[in-house]
Amino acid sequence: MVWQNIIIQGDCLRAIENLTPEYHGKIKLIYIDPPFFSGTDYSLKKRYDESSSNDSPEIEDIKTYSDKWEGGLEEYLKFMRERLELMPELLTEDGSIWIHLDFHVAHYIKTILDEIMGYHNFVNQIIWKRTNSPKIQSKGFGSQHDIILLYAKDSSNFRTNLVYREHDERALKPYSYKDERGRFRLIEIEAQGIQRTEGRKRYEWRGRTAPYLYKREKLDAWWEQGLIYESRNNRYSKKQYLADVPGIPVSDLWLDIPPLQGSSKEYLGFITQKPEALLERIIHAATIKNDIVADFFAGSGTTAAVAEKTGRKWIACDWSEISIDLIQKRLEQIWKKWPKGKEPIKANLVKVDNS
Repeated sequence: MVWQNIIIQGDCLRAIENLTPEYHGKIKLIYIDPPFFSGTDYSLKKRYDESSSNDSPEIEDIKTYSDKWEGGLEEYLKFMRERLELMPELLTEDGSIWIHLDFHVAHYIKTILDEIMGYHNFVNQIIWKRTNSPKIQSKGFGSQHDIILLYAKDSSNFRTNLVYREHDERALKPYSYKDERGRFRLIEIEAQGIQRTEGRKRYEWRGRTAPYLYKREKLDAWWEQGLIYESRNNRYSKKQYLADVPGIPVSDLWLDIPPLQGSSKEYLGFITQKPEALLERIIHAATIKNDIVADFFAGSGTTAAVAEKTGRKWIACDWSEISIDLIQKRLEQIWKKWPKGKEPIKANLVKVDNS
């Protein structure tokens, strides 16, 4: 049976209930960017360019969703718990759930997830720098970051794929050597410091006796490959070429993905829209091609767009008709650029009863 991606309009509580019989244990990644309990009404800024070239285009604010809760924090947490409790049933045994929040309720949601997923299945709290210009506050300090909580279905089965960020000026500094193959830095092959005095076996290799970190066979192989550097005092090191290093391994501090600006080509006027680079990192870290990715608070459709571009199968759900319309238009733009001779498998729209 040919897979067809799914767009669901309706409450994700009902959507997950409807999906569970067929997709139980089949979804590799769930990413959600739910309400933050921010007390704010959000809107889509729609631009009208019908005015004359001398006038600025008109902008209309169209309400997308309200993050105000009459029942306060208790109502919000009940809303979130009901939905989070159902999500793990959809995950594969090596799957994961990533919950995007901020300072308002991340600590409350973590305690709920510890109950639902198990504290031992908590993997990371990721900090993403979401703005370069924090607002000045009368009390405390301006907030610049969001929080992404990462939980595994089963931490003993879960592994992230290696993800790298680009070299920055500091990371490039050690690559100060150069030969016909390019820039390189030196890696120690002898034990240093306390390792040198802990009874490590010493042996002679190419005229130098030292407590080497590697077996003689490995050193011989590197020598044959031209990867050994000999200093003036006959001390050996291994060359690590910049061209062979894909980048800097990503940690839990994500400062290198800039927030969306109004002038950005991918910005659609959806105020809480997340950059595609953020979802690219998450999807590449947690899935491979043809895995199923789900987003139950799809908003502007960034998860679906990135999943489509990277060859993942996907399910996107949002209750807002405005969001659904935006997602469909966004996907149509992607499909227009599809390679000739390779027809996209367009998504199936499903509406669920919220009663």
